[in-house]
Amino acid sequence: MGYRTIGALRKVNYEDKELYIDYLSQNLSLLNESYIVQPISKISLSYIIKDGLCNEKNRALLLNLEEKSTRFHNFNNLNLPISMNPGDYGDIRSSSYVELDGVTYHRFIVKNGNKTFEIDRSLDRSHNKVSMWNIDLTWIDTRLTDLGTDIFMREIRKSTIYFMDGEVVLRKQILPAKPFRKLQIDNKINNNFYTMDIETITKDNKLTPYLICAYNGKDSVISYSLDQKVLFNTFFDQLLANVKSTATVYAHNLSSFDGIFLLKHLLSYGKVEPLLFNGKLISIKIKILSEGNSKTILFKDSYLLLPLSLRKLCTAFNIPIPKGYFPFKLTNIFYTGVLPKFEYWTGVTISEYGLIKTNFGVKMWSFKDEAIKYCKLDCQTLHEILTKFNELIFNEFKVNIHIPLTLPSLAMRIYKTHYMPDASIYQLLGTQEENIRQSYTGGAVDVYIPHNRISGTINQSVTFALTKNAELATILSYITLYYYDVNSLYPYIMAKTPMPIGKPIAFTGDIRKIDPNAYGFFYCEITSPNELNNPLLQRRIKTVDGVRTIAGLGTWEGWICSTPQRGEMDNAVKFGYSFEILNGYQFDKGNIFLLSSPRTEVRICIKNV
Repeated sequence: MGYRTIGALRKVNYEDKELYIDYLSQNLSLLNESYIVQPISKISLSYIIKDGLCNEKNRALLLNLEEKSTRFHNFNNLNLPISMNPGDYGDIRSSSYVELDGVTYHRFIVKNGNKTFEIDRSLDRSHNKVSMWNIDLTWIDTRLTDLGTDIFMREIRKSTIYFMDGEVVLRKQILPAKPFRKLQIDNKINNNFYTMDIETITKDNKLTPYLICAYNGKDSVISYSLDQKVLFNTFFDQLLANVKSTATVYAHNLSSFDGIFLLKHLLSYGKVEPLLFNGKLISIKIKILSEGNSKTILFKDSYLLLPLSLRKLCTAFNIPIPKGYFPFKLTNIFYTGVLPKFEYWTGVTISEYGLIKTNFGVKMWSFKDEAIKYCKLDCQTLHEILTKFNELIFNEFKVNIHIPLTLPSLAMRIYKTHYMPDASIYQLLGTQEENIRQSYTGGAVDVYIPHNRISGTINQSVTFALTKNAELATILSYITLYYYDVNSLYPYIMAKTPMPIGKPIAFTGDIRKIDPNAYGFFYCEITSPNELNNPLLQRRIKTVDGVRTIAGLGTWEGWICSTPQRGEMDNAVKFGYSFEILNGYQFDKGNIFLLSSPRTEVRICIKNV
C-alpha cells in the first residue's frame, strides 16, 4: 500500500511530548477509517530542532484534532470527507448563487491544500453536487431524511456509498454485465441437414467401426471397410463432395459414441473445434479450406435434443418405418449364408426372432447388405424424426431446431424469441455467478414424522411375534401417514412470482440497514435457534465421503436468497434464525415472461403409507 502521511509538521515544546503522542494516535485512528487497513511496518518522523519556545497559537494546532468531528473515506486514493457541510472540505474561499437546469443552488469554492472543490448545495440542503478542479471526478450527495438526520448517500462514478453517523455502512457498485438480447423469428423452415450412424464390431476386445452411413432426405453416403483410414476418408470425401459451404450432421449419441471415432480422423482434414461441457462432448465443428473454397461441417448430437432411444422416438413421432434388428454379436463382416442363429441377436425376444426368420425365408443372408440396410434405415428414421420435430417447433414458434445444441438451449431460444422482456436478464460470469449459485442447495426432502406407531415398541412387537406367532398389530397401534410431492413447482414459481432482473449491484455491508426490503443474494453469518426439531436452512459441507447437504443447527457463513415476504431468509426469521449481512448482490425484481406465462401444472400427489 506504500506510504501514508499521518500529519503535517507541528511546532511543539519538549514538555508537549504526551500531547504530541496523543496527536499521532488520533491521526492513526483517522487513517484506519480513511484507508484500507494494512499492517504498519514502521513510522518515519521528519523533524527540525530550533532554539527557543513556540508560541501558544502554534501549539494549539495539536489540540484542534480532538475537536474535529469530520471523518474521511478513501476513493481511488483520494481522502474525501464524510460530510455534506462545505466547511468540512477545507477553507471556503467564495460563496455565490447559481442556476442549474432551472434550479437555484448555493455554490461554494473550497480550498484544501492542493485540492479545490466546487460544491453546489440545494437550497433545502437535501443534496450537493460536488466536483474537483483539475481532477476528473464528480459526485452527488443526497440526504436520506426518511432514514435519519445524519444519513446520506454518495453517488460517485459507478459506486454508491451510504454513510450513517460518520461511518460507511454500505457500499454498492453496479457490475459490468450484458443483457441477453431478444432473438428474431426465423423467416422460413430449414430441413437441410444430414443424419449419420457408425456401426462397429468387437475386435480384439475393442469396438472397431466398419460401416458409416449418412442421409440428407434424398441421397445416402456409404463407406464400408475394416481399414479405419479407408473407412473414414471415403466417408468424408463423399460427404464433402455433397456439401457446398456449410452442413449440419446429426448422430444419435454423438457425445458418447460416434464423436469419439470421428475426432481422430477429422484432424487431417482441417481445423477441428470440439465443444465440451462438464467433460462431455457436445459438438464437433470442422473448418476446411481447399483450393480456395471454405467449407464448414458441424456434427451434433440429436440425443441432446431428443433424449430417447431411436426406437422410442419412432413410437413417439408415429414413424411408419420401424427401427430394424441386427445380430450385433456376429463379428464376421464378410459373412454370407443362412440367417444367423438367435444367440447372435440382441434386444430381440424369441418370438420376434421367429417372426424375422419367417419373413426372411430361405434367402441368402449377407452381413454387408443387411448391415448397410440396417444403418441406412437408422439414418432415414432419424432424419424423419428430426424433420417432424423441426416442423412442430417451427409451426408453433417460428424457430428452427438446428442452431441450439441441446433441448434446454432450444427452450431458451424460444424464450428469448417470444417471452423475454428487453434488457431484463443479464449474463452473470465469473465470481458473481459462482457466489450466487452457492445460494442454491437443491430441493429438500423432509421427514416430519419418522414412524406411524402411537404405542408399543419394535422390540416388544418382535418378541411377541416370535413367541406367540401373532400379528404385530395386536400390541401396536398405528396412525395413517401421508407423503406429499409437488410437481412443476420451479416453473410455476418462475411464472407466477417476481424474479431477479436488471444489472447486478455488488454491495459490502448490511444492506437492510438502508433498504429493509432489499432483494437479491446475500452472504451472511447465519445463526439458528438452539433447539429446532426441523431446521429450515440447508448448507453444503465437506466430509470424508464428499460434499453433503445438511439442514443443521449452529452458526455458519453462507449465501442465501432474500426475497421479501417470500424468500427463505425472511421465512427463517419467523422461526428464530438471525442474519448478519456481510455482502452480496442486489437485483431489481420483475416478471420475466413478457407475452404470457407458460402453461404449467402443479399437482400434489397424496398416497397412503
